[in-house]
Amino acid sequence: MGRAAARLALSGVIALLQLAATGESRTTRAPPSIVAQSLSPFPNASINLANPKVASSSLSSSSSSYSPAYLASTLLPPPKECPPCNPFNCVLPAFKCTNTGKCNDYNGKCVCPDGFGGDDCSIPLCGSLADGRDRFPREGDTCECSEGWGGLNCNVCQTDKACEGFDLRDSKGGLRTPASDDDKAVCYKQGYTVRETYQMCDVTNRKILDMLPDRPPQVTFTCDASDQTCGFQFWIGKIESFYCGLSNCSSTIDIGFDSNYTEVLCQQMECSCIPGKMLCGEDGSVDISEFLDEEIKGPGKFSSRTGEPTKFEEPAMNQLINDIFADSYITLSCGSGECMFASDVPGFVLPPKPNNKTWVIVSGVLMGSLIVAGLALFWFFGRSGADIEFSFLGGRIKLPANGNTDASKSLLEDHIPTALQFSNLTYSLPNGRVVLDSITGSVQPGEIMAVIGASGAGKSTFLDLLARKRKKGTVSGDILVNGKQVGDAEYRRVVGFVDQEDTLMGTLTVYETVLCSALLRLPREMSFADKKMRVLETMHELGILGIRDSRIGESGQRSISGGEKRRVSIACELVTSPSILFLDEPTSGLDSFNAFNVVESLVQLSRTYKRTVVFTIHQPRSNIVALFDKLVLLASGKLIYSGKAAECQTYFTGIGSACPPGYNIADYLIDLTMQEEKSCGPLEAEAALIQLEGEQDAVAVSDPELGVSSRRSRPTVAISNTADDETELSTRPNSAIGDGRGTFKRFFGSGTSTPVTSTPVPPKLASLVEAYAISSVAKEIKDEIKEASTHAQANGHVEGAPVVLRAYKRAGLWAQFTILSGRSFKNLYRNPLLMLSHYAVSIAVAAICAFLFRGLTDDIPGFQNRMGLFFFVLAIFGFGCLSTINSFASERLLFTRERANGYYSPVAYFVSKLLFDVVPLRVLPPLVFGAIVYTPVGLVPQVDSFWQFILVLILFNLTSSSVILFLSVIIKNAGVANLVGTLVMLFNLLFAGLLINRDKLPWFLQWLETISFFHAAFEALLVNEVRYLQLKDHRYGVDIEVPAATILSMFGFKAQAFWYPDVTLLVCLFAGFTVLSFGALVAFVKERR
Repeated sequence: MGRAAARLALSGVIALLQLAATGESRTTRAPPSIVAQSLSPFPNASINLANPKVASSSLSSSSSSYSPAYLASTLLPPPKECPPCNPFNCVLPAFKCTNTGKCNDYNGKCVCPDGFGGDDCSIPLCGSLADGRDRFPREGDTCECSEGWGGLNCNVCQTDKACEGFDLRDSKGGLRTPASDDDKAVCYKQGYTVRETYQMCDVTNRKILDMLPDRPPQVTFTCDASDQTCGFQFWIGKIESFYCGLSNCSSTIDIGFDSNYTEVLCQQMECSCIPGKMLCGEDGSVDISEFLDEEIKGPGKFSSRTGEPTKFEEPAMNQLINDIFADSYITLSCGSGECMFASDVPGFVLPPKPNNKTWVIVSGVLMGSLIVAGLALFWFFGRSGADIEFSFLGGRIKLPANGNTDASKSLLEDHIPTALQFSNLTYSLPNGRVVLDSITGSVQPGEIMAVIGASGAGKSTFLDLLARKRKKGTVSGDILVNGKQVGDAEYRRVVGFVDQEDTLMGTLTVYETVLCSALLRLPREMSFADKKMRVLETMHELGILGIRDSRIGESGQRSISGGEKRRVSIACELVTSPSILFLDEPTSGLDSFNAFNVVESLVQLSRTYKRTVVFTIHQPRSNIVALFDKLVLLASGKLIYSGKAAECQTYFTGIGSACPPGYNIADYLIDLTMQEEKSCGPLEAEAALIQLEGEQDAVAVSDPELGVSSRRSRPTVAISNTADDETELSTRPNSAIGDGRGTFKRFFGSGTSTPVTSTPVPPKLASLVEAYAISSVAKEIKDEIKEASTHAQANGHVEGAPVVLRAYKRAGLWAQFTILSGRSFKNLYRNPLLMLSHYAVSIAVAAICAFLFRGLTDDIPGFQNRMGLFFFVLAIFGFGCLSTINSFASERLLFTRERANGYYSPVAYFVSKLLFDVVPLRVLPPLVFGAIVYTPVGLVPQVDSFWQFILVLILFNLTSSSVILFLSVIIKNAGVANLVGTLVMLFNLLFAGLLINRDKLPWFLQWLETISFFHAAFEALLVNEVRYLQLKDHRYGVDIEVPAATILSMFGFKAQAFWYPDVTLLVCLFAGFTVLSFGALVAFVKERR
């Protein structure tokens, strides 16, 4: 049978093996007289009847044969039909020399190795090697060895005295003479083969010993350096079962300070059974003859290290040992002996003792540093008080006693006054629909420009273009700063953008929110005191200093008002002293009083500190309209008016659309544009509707488009993209509008449609557009833009040359990490429900498991309970990791906005999120669970097994959370991410190894089990627990005893798979999905409008 058959046979007759191991030997032994008679026919053998233990022979084996076959032929008369029996002749194919004996072709006798005799070299010889040819065969089960010798066949010297008078030979076989009178024979016991070494070993594999309690397995091992061969014999109950011959062998030794290592490596190996012996056909035993003949090929290695068990390894034999006994190889406890002269002992010099003083000092310093650093961090994160302006734990603040170091100049004045001009600004969707058409205007420092219009007029799209946000369609036109073309990187340094919706972290206070923005975005050379001063000054100007210690709050919770939140969002942008501030509907959702306060604060900032402010607004009340300096009126993407707000009413009166007395001019203008649209015919209304739908496809008015979208070839746009900020648009030459694509074709990137470059405009609306285009107001704006360009060129500006508006470096990567870590830590402990729920679940589940699985027994039900416990625990922790989805989803919009506004690098955010949010929820709960459940349940009571159990749980938890984190990054919708995450967990659970046997899977699906992190953790926990477990059960009056490793093998688990591949796979999956999550965060989670 082959290896698989041998494994099956061994596992099937384990009980019979034990019965055979405890039974009496059935071998019949002949008395010495019969042995003497059986030897008498040989002319070259003589028997000393006076001392029957001593026999001599001319054979080099110095032994006689009394094989059972020959004894039977001598004692019993052969049947008449049988031919006369012939004596042993190894030349004939019916006879074979065992134990690597060599056949003499001239006389048909076996030349046996030392310690073996008989015709076929199967009988152990006693006495000692020093007896030479006068050695006698063993009687019974034990050899009587000479003094100072030991081993089953008395080959191993034990004392130096035993080697006295021993004929020592050199490598050529000649007698070796001492080098001097003091050169005495010694017994060398290091195991290294100098000329010919002998070893006697006891097998120490736990499960093999358990299987053979009364018949201990042993091994004899011999090596000859002259012909590079070795011999290996396996004994059970001192009866030889099988032997192996090894060739092409080499021996090495490594001497260390506190341990030595010896190794014998043989490239070829052949094994054979002793027929009728244990494991080789004995009654009640299996027969592994075919396995030894067919599978054992080598290489074989016999190695030993001081203080550790000796190992005998061969690939096929290792696999058999692993499948049946859950060990990697045969482990041995050996004694070695080789007689030689003292001058022949290898003269290795003991290496000097290593000097560990340096490492001790380094370790002490490192440990002390870690303790001091831990105490310092604990103090830093935990400090709070009335004099602390900023603390990771939310300490109170106070104004600096002496204010700014330069009291004569406000920090808010530290900026460059900037005029903004834009002309012929046009935006078209990829399908060719025009959303904005030729928008022109100008706003000076100290002025505020309001963009008004009905819903769907294109206000937010227009503001996005001015702020150079990433757009899907084609952008053309010019955006100038002080009459100059400015690149995106420089443009970003002087602008701030406040979105329509407030995206703030609810657990932070007002002061902490604004200070976080200042620390991340202000120049790194600016002192911390100046940054705090700027924060306080900005909050004071916006009227929110009085609520500095109030938390922002979250939806559904009592917090600061909507107007206060809006001013906090403005403060986060204003604290960086932007020259141009864009705001998307800053009064949205506010009552009229708060709306007026917000706009009034913007006007004061603009006029006092020469800021340029541009914002969109929906239906402002009359007292708010009175604060506007410039006004832009849009309708269906067309420009109705762009100029001074004070001249607006006069202009519309001049074109025959006068505002009625006492009517809010803003309301009237919006009504005017809407009435013109409603007055159009059916075809024109349909076209206008298409136009409106096209704009809504291009931009979500209330929220930017976030998350993952299919990449496709974008048409050339007029505002260029830089490597510094992927969320900005780029300045490029104007291009024709690209092909239109339907919804289906946009997703799959194929097919074209007829481009639509313009949408019909209602006649009355077209008349308003035409009236403005030919008006003096439009001409004045164009002249203003032209004059600004001329002035810039007169001051030395060359068109196309780079323009530097503000040059400074923001916070570095480490500073970003520390600030974001503090924010994440604060968010975690101020919202403790998620963290406490994980710990509560761990404690509750541990208590339930400790009660249900308490006192695990070493029987079949106990094995089942162990599998159930591990499977249940992995399912609990695996599905608990789905909470990672909400952990990131709640901050997805915040990250997108902050990244678009240049707060920090994605790597700083990701690492801080991982360390201060994911790890505390995935590392500590398994520790708590393991500490509670391990002892009451009765798992393996060993320290290393306990920590390996904890290690697997932690790695599994981290791996599961990294997989879920990756899904939460690439899937924007939290509900879909939860569904996909649940399916991923279920399919991994399906291939964990308990529900489906790997051997029953089709070959093309087995890889699913290989990559399953549930399978890796489940197998590692089982191997760690039951690898050396012996299951004992009593069923139907029969005592059953089977190694747990055998059942593991039947389930398809590998007893040696703990570190590799299981733990290795978990580590690799955790690292791999963490890297993928970061890559997806960088590539996909960016602002798209």
